[in-house]
Parts: sequence; C-alpha cells; structure tokens
Amino acid sequence: MTNDERIKVSVICVTYNHEKYIRQALDSIVNQKTDFNFEILVGEDCSTDSTRDILREYEIKYPDLFRMYYRDKNLGATLNEYELFMDAKGDYIAALELDDIWTDDDKLQKQFDFLENNREYIGVAHDFDIIDKDGNVIDDDDNKDIKSFLGKAFTLQDFLDNGFVFQTGTHFYRNIYKDGKDYTIIYTADRLIRDKTVLSLLLDRGDFYILPEKMSAYRRFFDKDAVNGRNATNADMELDLFTKAHHVEALNTYFKGRIDYSRQWSDMIWDYGKRVLKGTDGFRLKRFMHMYRMADKKTKSLVRKEIGKAIKRKI
Repeated sequence: MTNDERIKVSVICVTYNHEKYIRQALDSIVNQKTDFNFEILVGEDCSTDSTRDILREYEIKYPDLFRMYYRDKNLGATLNEYELFMDAKGDYIAALELDDIWTDDDKLQKQFDFLENNREYIGVAHDFDIIDKDGNVIDDDDNKDIKSFLGKAFTLQDFLDNGFVFQTGTHFYRNIYKDGKDYTIIYTADRLIRDKTVLSLLLDRGDFYILPEKMSAYRRFFDKDAVNGRNATNADMELDLFTKAHHVEALNTYFKGRIDYSRQWSDMIWDYGKRVLKGTDGFRLKRFMHMYRMADKKTKSLVRKEIGKAIKRKI
C-alpha cells in the first residue's frame, strides 16, 4: 500500500449465508500485495447464519480497509451489488463471491498493471480452478472453454457465441459506474443473476483480455442454505430456464437491439420446448408459448428452425 489516500481499486463482495467459507475468502482479499490503495465493500444481505458476526470481526480488525453494508431486509444479489457499485470509489472494480477465493496474492496488482498499460481494454480476467466444498480442485467442464482464449482478447461476439468462459472472481475492470448513466438494469433484469448483465454492459464498451495465470478458485457445490445463481439452477431447472429467458428479454429491450441475443435467447426457449416435448415433469406448454411470444422476430425464427429440424428427425 502507498501513502496516496486515493482509492484505486474497489473490491465488491455480496454475501448471504457464507459462514463456512467467508474467512478464507476475506483473507484472500486482505492478503493482496499492492502498491496502491484499495477498499473492500461488502453487502451482507440478512444472513441467517454467523456471516454478519464474522464480518464485524473483520471490520474491527481492518477499519480502514472495509466498508460494510448490513442490509435491514434481503435485497437479492443484484440490487445488493448495484448499490455497492454506485458507492465504489476506485478507478477499477474487482469482485469476489464470498464462497470463492483468490489464490494469488499478486492478483490485483497484476490486473491493475495490465489495464494501466493497455488502455484499449475495458477489463482483464484470468484462468481459474474449480474446487469442491472442501477446497479440493475438481475436474469440471465449466473451466475448459476458457482455454482457447488464454492470452487473447475476449470480445462481445465471443461472449454471445460462447457464453461465460471466466468466473466473477476473475473480473477486474474500469469503473464505468462513475459516469452518471442509468445502470438500474443490473437489478431490474433479474433479482439474483447479474453476471450476464454486468458483462454485457462492459463488453458493449470494449474487450476483455484473459491472462493465462490461474489466480482464483470457483467453488462448485450445492448448499440449500445459500442463495445464489448456481443454487437456483440446481433447485429448479424449469424456473431457471424460464427466468433466464426473461432476463435476456430485459437485456434485449435495454440495449435496443444493439446487442444480438437471439442465439442465446432461442437456445433457452428451445431447451425449454424440448423438455416439454419429452414430457419432463414441471415443464409446461403454456410456459413455452409465453416464452416464444415474448421473443423478437429473429429469435422466433431461430426457434421455428429448431422445431422444423425436430419434426424432420421424427419423420
């Protein structure tokens, strides 16, 4: 840390019921070695376990480092994070969900230096490990897609074609939220899921670069007591697909067609439709028709093509 009082990086953390993992996550932030000042903003969303008590310990131990936001009522992940974004003082934003960890004490410095020296990029990410609830590295397809982008730029089109290839804990980007524009889409598009919205906002401004080093670990597990996007997916696939389709519809409206979500959007609708045709429990024709009707013309055309292919395969 320098004597410069100006905050260069704001680390954004939202948390709910993370008592099992939060100390390790917070320590991985506190232990960052930098030649600049950074702050840690934590939005605690009315946890029912000891998460809030643990945060108070860190607040007392590191009073100049943490800014805690103890919510009076549960806001949901996206509104919680949005309010932290609006208060962030740094020129750059980094993020970490508090069941994940940073595994390189120089992570922030490396990413800061990269963006300082490469003004053409809006952000920088990096490779990562996937770990289980006990911290053991596991083999998972979720981190294989990133391999073809290591040491390269990652564009908006790459995102539309490939989806997420890097996790939230790898993100480091320029603080766009200081420009005074309306970013309420972050929480109005979906109450829990924000990665697609935030990354769309950023890639609409410029490319990310993906460093080849592994500097974080993403914890893959299902915990019935935690509320996050991965748990929502595991708990109710039908509701997950339906919600994701509405999320993309909201983004399509916000960007006024500037970003072409039709392929992602049609894939979600058709994925739901296939489950209806197979008679999967909980998947309803009425919901499928609703998802189809709310789509734009290009998306509907793609869905119809998939339906046509399915009919031909049956003949």
